[in-house]
Amino acid sequence: MESNDHVEGSPLEVKEPKKMSSVLLVILTIISVLIQMPLFFIPAGRWDWIEAWIYLIIYFIFMTSNVLILNKKNPEVLINRIKTKKEGMKGKKGSDKWLFPLISIVFIGLFLLPAFDFRYRWSIVPVYVEIVGFILLAISFYVLFRAMRDNAYASKVLDVRKESGHKVIDTGSYAIVRHPMYTGFSIMGFGLALGLGSWWTLILAILAVVLLALRIFFEEKMLTKELEGYVEYKKKVKYKLLPKIY
Repeated sequence: MESNDHVEGSPLEVKEPKKMSSVLLVILTIISVLIQMPLFFIPAGRWDWIEAWIYLIIYFIFMTSNVLILNKKNPEVLINRIKTKKEGMKGKKGSDKWLFPLISIVFIGLFLLPAFDFRYRWSIVPVYVEIVGFILLAISFYVLFRAMRDNAYASKVLDVRKESGHKVIDTGSYAIVRHPMYTGFSIMGFGLALGLGSWWTLILAILAVVLLALRIFFEEKMLTKELEGYVEYKKKVKYKLLPKIY
């Protein structure tokens, strides 16, 4: 779910990027919805959880449109992220060996805890707060889409692949903050907590931001050392995650 979201692979020779099958992308999106459903409805103990269905509908609409647009505008990023998924933990090194699993566990908790909260009625969240949560989710999906559109080599692992022509990206969403993909995931955590009606899940949302900030710390040490021009980029774009805040 998380990403080394700054470096880009720039092909050494200009050529038409290979695109994925649109049908395959839609199928993969449907599969991702089906994978999420047990995380909601098994711990919830019932199928009539309206907020969960609203989330799944929003997720399907945004993700389908996003991957189809990316497949036209920036197909390299889809191919690269699928490739890094296949690599699994073999592609992870240094801090990612322990930090990435922690982040993954917290993000799984962002789905499970609201389900248990719904089942046992731990929280009473007003409808207008849930609406705010779903708006935040929509914003998070858009931020993630922009980050991937702006960066053709957004990767799940912390690395710099010089042989692929990695370079600093300082345009689009990367001209606002240095790690816009982490920004999207941070907003998503709060959107899930509020949209799914769970005050307790806000604790996990905050923990997710803390862990992402920690990953940024290690990632920036690597990028400063290994990626040419990153020091100058840090001076140009002051904020890492949220404009005017951090």
